[in-house]
Amino acid sequence: MPKFSVKRPYVILVAVMMVLVLGGVSFSKMTTDLLPNMNMPYMMVITTYPGASPEKVETELTDVIENGVGTVNGVKEVTSTSSENYSMVVLEFEDDTNMDSAMVKVTSAVNQLDLPDNVDNPMVMELSADMMSTMMVSVDYKGKKGYELTQYVQDNIIPELERQDGVASVQASGLVEKSVEVKLNQDKIDDINGKILEKTDSSLKDARKKIDDAQKKLDDGKKKLEEQKESLSEQQTDKSNELAKFSKMMDQAMANKEAYSSQVTSLKASQTALNAELAAYKKNKIEASYDQINASFAASRKSLESGDGYKAIYDQVYQQVLIAAVQNAMDQSGTKTTVTADNVNHLLSQMGNAADEIKKAAAQTAETTTKQQAEKQLESIPADVKDALDHPDKLTAMQDMMKQQGQADAAKNLTKKNLRTMYDIVNTRIPQINTELANLKIKIKTAEAVLAQVEKSIKKAEGKYEQVEAGKIPAAAAFGAANAQIASAETTLDNSSKELEKARKSYEKSRKEALKKANLDQLLTQDQLSNILTAENFSMPAGYISEDGTQYLIKVGDEYNNIKELKNTLLTNMKDIGDIRLCDVADVTVIDNSEDNYAKVNGNDAVILSISKSSTAGTSDVSKRCGQKIKELQKEDKNLRIVNLLDQGDYIKIIIKSVLSNLIFGALLAVLVLMLFLKDVRPTVVVAFSIPLSVLFAIVLMYFTNITMNIISLSGLALGVGMLVDNSIVVIENIYRLRNKGVPAARAAVMGANQVAGAIFSSTLTTICVFLPIIFTDGLTRSIMQDMCLTIAYSLSASLVVALTVVPSMSATVLKKENTKKHRFFDAVLNAYEKAARFSLSHKAVVLVGSLVLLIFCVIQVFRMGIVMMPDMASEQMSISATMPKENSTKEDHETADQILDLVSKTKGVDTVGGVMTSGTSMMSTDDKSYTFEVLLDKKYARKNKQIAAELENKLKKLTLDDYTVSASNMDMSSMLGSGLNIEISGKDNDKLIKISEDIMKIVGKQKGFKDITNEQEEGDTEYVVTVDKDEAMKCGLTVAQVYQEMASALATEKDSTKITVEDQQYNVKIVDERDELDTKNLSDYEFETTKMNDKGKEVTKTYKLSKFAKITKGKSVESLSRRNLVNYVSVKADVEDGYNVALLSRKLQKEIDKYDLPSGYTIDMGGETENTNEMVKNMLLMITLAIVFIYLIMVAQFQSLLSPFIVIFTIPLAFTGGLIALLISGQELSMMALMGFLVLSGVVVNNGIVFVDYVNQLRLDGVEKREALIETGVTRMRPILMTALTTILAMSTMVFSHDTGSDMSRGMAIVTIGGLAYATLMTLFVVPALYDIFYRKKEMKRVDLGDEATLRDRDE
Repeated sequence: MPKFSVKRPYVILVAVMMVLVLGGVSFSKMTTDLLPNMNMPYMMVITTYPGASPEKVETELTDVIENGVGTVNGVKEVTSTSSENYSMVVLEFEDDTNMDSAMVKVTSAVNQLDLPDNVDNPMVMELSADMMSTMMVSVDYKGKKGYELTQYVQDNIIPELERQDGVASVQASGLVEKSVEVKLNQDKIDDINGKILEKTDSSLKDARKKIDDAQKKLDDGKKKLEEQKESLSEQQTDKSNELAKFSKMMDQAMANKEAYSSQVTSLKASQTALNAELAAYKKNKIEASYDQINASFAASRKSLESGDGYKAIYDQVYQQVLIAAVQNAMDQSGTKTTVTADNVNHLLSQMGNAADEIKKAAAQTAETTTKQQAEKQLESIPADVKDALDHPDKLTAMQDMMKQQGQADAAKNLTKKNLRTMYDIVNTRIPQINTELANLKIKIKTAEAVLAQVEKSIKKAEGKYEQVEAGKIPAAAAFGAANAQIASAETTLDNSSKELEKARKSYEKSRKEALKKANLDQLLTQDQLSNILTAENFSMPAGYISEDGTQYLIKVGDEYNNIKELKNTLLTNMKDIGDIRLCDVADVTVIDNSEDNYAKVNGNDAVILSISKSSTAGTSDVSKRCGQKIKELQKEDKNLRIVNLLDQGDYIKIIIKSVLSNLIFGALLAVLVLMLFLKDVRPTVVVAFSIPLSVLFAIVLMYFTNITMNIISLSGLALGVGMLVDNSIVVIENIYRLRNKGVPAARAAVMGANQVAGAIFSSTLTTICVFLPIIFTDGLTRSIMQDMCLTIAYSLSASLVVALTVVPSMSATVLKKENTKKHRFFDAVLNAYEKAARFSLSHKAVVLVGSLVLLIFCVIQVFRMGIVMMPDMASEQMSISATMPKENSTKEDHETADQILDLVSKTKGVDTVGGVMTSGTSMMSTDDKSYTFEVLLDKKYARKNKQIAAELENKLKKLTLDDYTVSASNMDMSSMLGSGLNIEISGKDNDKLIKISEDIMKIVGKQKGFKDITNEQEEGDTEYVVTVDKDEAMKCGLTVAQVYQEMASALATEKDSTKITVEDQQYNVKIVDERDELDTKNLSDYEFETTKMNDKGKEVTKTYKLSKFAKITKGKSVESLSRRNLVNYVSVKADVEDGYNVALLSRKLQKEIDKYDLPSGYTIDMGGETENTNEMVKNMLLMITLAIVFIYLIMVAQFQSLLSPFIVIFTIPLAFTGGLIALLISGQELSMMALMGFLVLSGVVVNNGIVFVDYVNQLRLDGVEKREALIETGVTRMRPILMTALTTILAMSTMVFSHDTGSDMSRGMAIVTIGGLAYATLMTLFVVPALYDIFYRKKEMKRVDLGDEATLRDRDE
């Protein structure tokens, strides 16, 4: 390769130009992100269960979901949390799982679950780094606030940002939203109920009056009868004449007349009462509703027999059968393709004639299956109301069907109780009333006929009175007739009295029923009002009419256009009352949520926007585009102010700038080292040119292997700058040495490169192989470190190619002229080294023991050092989370938030602070009254973020808050990867777990360094448990489920109904019913109305209070229930105080926990940051161990010896000693990046050892004595050894001393590399010769002369 490059320099020139062009284009097109593309094999299934306790959520929801999704391929671990109102199941997959495929499988498994009725649809969410907002900005406008500001942001800002390439979504917080509130007004309702009652009373008064009149007549008749009896008695006593006797007969006749008249009146009163009851049923449209329900049952059955229902089943079955058939065809053809609904038609189109056969077979199978399924469903749908009552399972099936069709409210009202009441009225009561009315009609006609006959008889009697007077009818006959008449009259009066009493009872019953239904309470429920408003606010195309070849769309309905139309919605029309509209019973007002909303920046009302990028877009690109658009918007409108509260793009920009500056300065320092050692510009220019060429070569490889420009890959590139010049230095130094000996330039270039080609190839290979074990790690370690490893490998591979091609080619040109220079200072250093080396070879024990003592000291210190996953990072962006006291009002919460804004803004170093209320913004929120504050610091205070965070914590202690946390950096890698103490206690019984966790909390509390210790169970909500006595409830005609349904309905005071659009603004319509609102004081007095059969078989309606059959107890619920792989666990968590390390504290704590008497069947494990850190250390140690093995094997191949590599391997512990000493001196903690430095050292430090041992062997083969060869090698190779070490050290020094934001990330790695390389380089020049002298006892080394084929043939002859 060197020979070719020297002979064909223009080929090399063309290759260099191509690398420069491709490198520049690749660099400009590379995506920039904060972190590498990490595969996070996690997925969440979140499901809300309104009103459910954690225990209920776990048993009825979480268990079902865990069993359903736990069997999905690739699931490694299932963790669940059951809290009040929601369940969250976290799935961890194997690292190599295709998450897109897993998402489909999990979603499919979730869709097949049988969940409780009132559970919302589960949400399946894949966890990724893209979930974190790319940008967070606040928007405020001079002169606008509240709803006006919201409208401006929604109309002008959000659409502009959403249109930017790469933006996935823009979420807004602090928006003031308007809605229409329909609040039922009891006073208005009472007024209408009064009118209805008045009209009802008026109708009832007529019937009452008739009954009273009949009673009066009956009483008068009885009175007159008594009078006549007394008169008759007197006449009998006085032996009155015949005229007096006839008068008594007349009186008797009159009494009969009165009695029959009373009977007629009583019968008519009963008729009026029954007509009133029948009119009430007709007015409430009972029979129409009954017929409508029967019609709906018939329609549902008809739909399944031949209508839309049948077609829907057929379409679904046909699609499934078709997909299965095509999949089978694909499998038989050997094609590995997953057939879905999206690609099935495309695949069929490629099958030719076979597609028709498949479709025909699928259609036949689908037809048969559909008929079977339709017949099965028909069996579960009632034929009519009677069938539904006789078969409750059919009624339940019908309710489920209606819910699936979006008729949840109608299904809720279709209860067995309602159907039974309606059925009894239509089929029993109404026919009964009709029968009674028919009977009464006959009775009334009969009574009226008798009365007419009596009146006719009296009239005739009066006509004959004078004749009787004249005839002097005998008194005895008259008295006998009179007594008979009186007896008859008494019998008639008794019968009339009984009929009148019966009519009175019928009237009272009818009056009670009429008064009960003479109100709007049954109509004015939330569900019924919501259904009415939704149905009236309806507009939908009904179909088309074709006439003369033209189609006309027929649209039915008209949506509300304004609030007035909504107010005038007709609810019902009542006879004698008129139309009853919505405004007659409710207050309809437009309200907003400004009082319940909070969003401010620097004291001004604002809207907070969170911008998220799509998964394929670069963070930096999205940030740049959005930032540019924001500048344009502010330039167009001077009153608009948009403040950047959080921007990953800025952070990336800062970090990339820092790393690139370190890279450039490192390269310049490397060039400076060359100048100092060589004192010649020419070789320095050659090496200097190789640096950017190698970097660009590496960037080309990064671009084509999809490695993004991130802090990890750039750190690898910066580290590579120091190492990639090593190969060029070794080559150019050897060429330069030969040139100084008088070898011609072209020959020196080829010879110099060839002499060291093997050594630099081996050293490069050993360094690259250090990063090969990354493939054996998993989790975060692999995701984070893979980019760095590949980048370093690319840069080193590029440097090797450049060193063996470009360097010799350039050297042959620029070194044509000899320019020998003396190096007096370096010669003096070499003389001093020669003396020291001879002393170390004579006193090997001193050198080796000293090195061993230092190594043991460092190993001991390692176990005392703190270990962290990622180092803390300085940042201009901070955040505060605060939870307000539960007893505070919303106004008091806002005032406290204002105080936080004020004290933060007055803190020195704070530039901008914005606050927003975050409670209630997610589907899992439970009104925790939480607020979030984003804090921006002045750039010069970015490195003081920890001090400012501590100052803010002290200030917040003075405020009344339930809880608060201050994050010193929004981009703190340690917090993103899990921080603090996390102890997991696992076992079966939750109560015992909580008891154990409380004991562990006490143990943790005794350990100095921990704060905010919690088992997350202290904040369980106060609850009132209604325990229903099933027997007592059943005696009252109630089941537990019925009690729950009615109470759940009574506790709901708000319901979203529909939406209306007014002047292009859409409003939600919310129905509010706060009448008879339940609270803890009147809960036990809540009344349940039930209907049951009495002893006589008649239905009786009764009212029972909740306290009759239930007990109410006050208690405290658990905060949440957690499980991992179906095993319950409780976590004890704690934060670590400043100045303490969680790893060190965990070690001490583990000793105390080991002493705890843990019950059988329960375990305690360290999780959280400790678990992540231990896993990281385990993976890194595995990588280092494997790297050492690979390095040894490569050196065995290089040296063709099993012993020589051991000498070089001993330089690795020397490097580790130097790295650990550097960490101890600098006070740095052991982190992943620091361990990465040790991994790098494993491959780098052996390079000098390889060069050293290789040169010693060459000298000894040339006949030089062993010790002299060691001394000569040290003197000869000292310059390239020091040059390669110093270039790497100085290149890395820029990372150590940089004060840029983001330099903290790579500082630990740089310190380890510098310390280890400096110490190892020094020790290589002394310890390696001593070890070589010990291991190689033979004084001479001989070449093995195998000769060649010609020599062997000569010998045979």
